[in-house]
Amino acid sequence: MFKKLKVELVLINLILTSLVLITIFSGIYILMDKSFDHSSYIHMMKTAEMENIPPIQPPNKNMTSSESFFIKLDKSGNISEVSNNYNLSNKASTDILKKVFENKNERGSITYENFDLRYIKVPKIYGFIVVFVDKSPDNEVLHRLVIISLTICIISLVLVFIISLFLANISLRPIINAWQKQQAFVADASHELRTPLAVITTNLDIVLGNSSETIESQSKWLGNIKLETTRMTKLIEDLLFLARSDSRQKTLTFSNFDLSATVAQSIIPFEAVAIKHGIHMKSHIDPGITFSGNEGRIKQLMAILIHNAIKHTPAGKSIEISLCKIKNKIEITVMDTGEGIAPEHLEKIFERFYKVDKSRSRNNSGNFGLGLSIGKSIVEEHNGNISVSSTLGKGSTFRVTF
Repeated sequence: MFKKLKVELVLINLILTSLVLITIFSGIYILMDKSFDHSSYIHMMKTAEMENIPPIQPPNKNMTSSESFFIKLDKSGNISEVSNNYNLSNKASTDILKKVFENKNERGSITYENFDLRYIKVPKIYGFIVVFVDKSPDNEVLHRLVIISLTICIISLVLVFIISLFLANISLRPIINAWQKQQAFVADASHELRTPLAVITTNLDIVLGNSSETIESQSKWLGNIKLETTRMTKLIEDLLFLARSDSRQKTLTFSNFDLSATVAQSIIPFEAVAIKHGIHMKSHIDPGITFSGNEGRIKQLMAILIHNAIKHTPAGKSIEISLCKIKNKIEITVMDTGEGIAPEHLEKIFERFYKVDKSRSRNNSGNFGLGLSIGKSIVEEHNGNISVSSTLGKGSTFRVTF
């Protein structure tokens, strides 16, 4: 698929470049040809008005556009005079004049033997004067122009092909990565949905297989169904949140609010959870820090980070949450003293469905590996930055900067 797309991109670039080059060089060719014609006709008109030119060599293949000769005709159409540089036979003169007068235009071009001539015929009192200029030098210049243009076109197309191939590889790289991530995302989402669906189906089969039993006696199986339904609902809500973030839907309402109070309020619901797990929770919040954003999203971000810290901190350890303002930046840090994260996982920790310890995390109800991805999306919605640093056996620090 991507190979075909790459070929299409390269071909489109080559075709467009070819059209541009053809247009440019065709324009140059036409303008030069018109310029040669114009300058030749001006020169011939001056010769016709002067009716005399200095003696030079007769027309030949080495003539330039400034070399001209004339033939005067009387009213009967007979040759009455030729220019000093005219040295053609009577038959040649007759054939040339016949071609000129067959064309009713006052100016034009004719070909005779090895001569390619421009001409202009001007009526006079005594009859006509016909002035000629050899086109061969101009044709030679135009011929060289065509060869040069073709050479430049070929070289340009080769360069464009190389550059297009290089740019196509660079351009497709993020598309390929996004496609691979999407495939992995769909596979992970399907896997996560398959597990609760399997549990629900199994428990429903048990319930249906014991249709004579009371609801109370089957409360265990019904409770399992409700639990898995709740987990599926949470997963779908998380997926919808990420889908809206990816589509850049501007549904958030930003306003100024007291960030210090919001962070403090976000900590309160987790104090009881921390006490239950034997975790000491500390906070250092600078008062009076205001922020322009969506207060609900910031609370959701804090809940994700604090819940993540509690989940990975063993009993007897501590969690520290801080908020401060450094110059023109606001910094929120959530530091735990848990098992830490190995260096190879740090770059992937914010990826969707990514779990450092999948075997252990799977046992945690509601854990799909989407929390930190959602947290990162919230931070990006507020034009902020989130990072993590960790040491194995000592803990991790998540730092959010606005």
